Amino acid sequence: MRFWNHYSQQFYDMYVHLYDSDFTIEKKKIILRSLFSGEYCLWRVVAISKMCFEQYKKNNFKKVTKVKRANKKFVRFQFSNFNDTANEILEKKFTIDDFWKKIDENEETYLITKGEKDKGEFFYLNIPIEGGYFLNQTVSFEFGKKEELFLKYMSKQKIKWKKIKLIPEKSEEDLKIEEDKKLEEEYKEAVEKSLKSVEDRKLVG
Repeated sequence: MRFWNHYSQQFYDMYVHLYDSDFTIEKKKIILRSLFSGEYCLWRVVAISKMCFEQYKKNNFKKVTKVKRANKKFVRFQFSNFNDTANEILEKKFTIDDFWKKIDENEETYLITKGEKDKGEFFYLNIPIEGGYFLNQTVSFEFGKKEELFLKYMSKQKIKWKKIKLIPEKSEEDLKIEEDKKLEEEYKEAVEKSLKSVEDRKLVG
């Protein structure tokens, strides 16, 4: 039996063999995804949103199987997806430590509602990784007595909710770069139209 936080040498060895193979990048990605399907290291829940927490609270911290409104549906959100991870670890060969570190970083997952995702921001509570809560399954995530007791315990604490935006606000520098790029494109377009107009007049003359 493999523990939820076990960094398998066998998985790494298979990755190395795959990296060194003559398969195309796309084929390697497909094989990697199949290899990791349902594994605990993917979709690693590191936080739960306030709306999700409230949904569990209303249900006496039991598993929520049905929601009345679509925007209350639970979703697992990541800033990176497995395709991003695959691109990175197939671009160059990683050591076993860097391999698992990269997967840990990219697989950080927030348990939120569809409504919060659509809104683009939410309040959240960090979940201790060492607890192994809401572990990944082939379909969805685990929810049992362990998660129930954890949420009940947190409900009795003074929770300091943190806020996060799914789409980071652009800085003034970013906005200026975008504006300069737009002006450059408009200038090129104007030049092209002017040259075309000159060519057309030559043909008419």
